Amino acid sequence: MSGSLAFFLTLFLVLLLFSSFVTGGEYDLTAEVPPGKIQCFFQPVLEKHKSMEVYYQVIDGGDLNINFMLILDANVLKQDQMRTDGDHKIDIPAPADYQLCFDNSFSYQTRKVVFFEIYLYDANGTLEEEDVTKFALKGSDAAMQEMLKQVGMTIQQFQESFTTIKTRLDRVEYYQGQFRASEARDRAVVGANNDRVQFWSLVNTVVMLIVGGIQVWTIRSLFEENSKFGRLIRGGGGRSGGRP
Repeated sequence: MSGSLAFFLTLFLVLLLFSSFVTGGEYDLTAEVPPGKIQCFFQPVLEKHKSMEVYYQVIDGGDLNINFMLILDANVLKQDQMRTDGDHKIDIPAPADYQLCFDNSFSYQTRKVVFFEIYLYDANGTLEEEDVTKFALKGSDAAMQEMLKQVGMTIQQFQESFTTIKTRLDRVEYYQGQFRASEARDRAVVGANNDRVQFWSLVNTVVMLIVGGIQVWTIRSLFEENSKFGRLIRGGGGRSGGRP
């Protein structure tokens, strides 16, 4: 039991050490686009990045729709109109600053809250931006070499396993981000519907009370001799000309 515990503890330490050297090319942000405005965000793309994926979703505001553009210099690479969400993946033609624009100019009163994610992939289709093998191949790093020997694998084997696990975890994080945005959007829709129901219920209640009061007053006026309104409803006749 102690041997297995030591093995898994060593493996955990190696994973922790490797994860400190890895920086993923993934970014997410929630932005508010005012009514009648266009907001753009710039994403630097380096030479090592070969493809880029952009996912966005409107989670609050109005009819939950917006216009989207992915721009490089003066070229529009991707474009959506009046969409609630979108997912685009492109091959990167050249390293540059790519522009993501969210257009809410068609709305005059309602602001939009947009959640979006950016993923930058290398030539292997992974989000890993750092080659962790170079840290373990240094001759001075004897501690890491010893831990790898205890685990029973080479640095290349560990690199492949680590990359596979990280790629799958990145996809899990990607879908979790989508579900989280969908949940936020559904919560906003439920809240807006609840506000509408409460408002119109209050309006209907007030109208019913007013109409009920008018009906009671009208009926009472019909039975009151001195009521001008009652005489008007009864035909405008006053009292009959005297007692017999």
